[in-house]
Amino acid sequence: MRARIADVALELFARRGIDGVSISEIAVAAGVSKANVLHHFSTKDGVYAACLDAIDARLHAAVDEAVGGSSPVDDIEVALTRWARRHPADLRVMAYGLLRLPERDGRWALAEPVRRMTDLVATTDSGRDRDDALQGVIDLLGVVTYREMARPLLDAHRQEHLSSPTDLAARPERRP
Repeated sequence: MRARIADVALELFARRGIDGVSISEIAVAAGVSKANVLHHFSTKDGVYAACLDAIDARLHAAVDEAVGGSSPVDDIEVALTRWARRHPADLRVMAYGLLRLPERDGRWALAEPVRRMTDLVATTDSGRDRDDALQGVIDLLGVVTYREMARPLLDAHRQEHLSSPTDLAARPERRP
């Protein structure tokens, strides 16, 4: 029951952010009572923390995919892109979390995975110090986040231009 509530809440948070969802809405969407949600989590922040734990676990798995390659930055980009495509709700919750950082105390969904990615880049790329590695990881997260969240726009644009194959043929395909 707890996992089902958290899964439903994650989807709601992905669509409207934590501040746009109530405990009652989570309960209705999960098909349980509000008391049942509160029994498992105590507060909406508790539900959100469970969602962040799930995101952290999936991000750790993505980072694990990137370990051991010859180019850690490229490997991390590919792993993050796979994560974003497999778990689009995670990506949206993470983006909402970034938007609310300045306004609300609380945990950032990516703190631990970012530390792991930074360590991976800093220890495998001798030309980078820790601050440079951190900036590179943050930049990479921004690129992957924006690219994946804007993908429907790109797909729609490509659909509009299918009648003009030379337009698409002239542009090289970007790797994930």
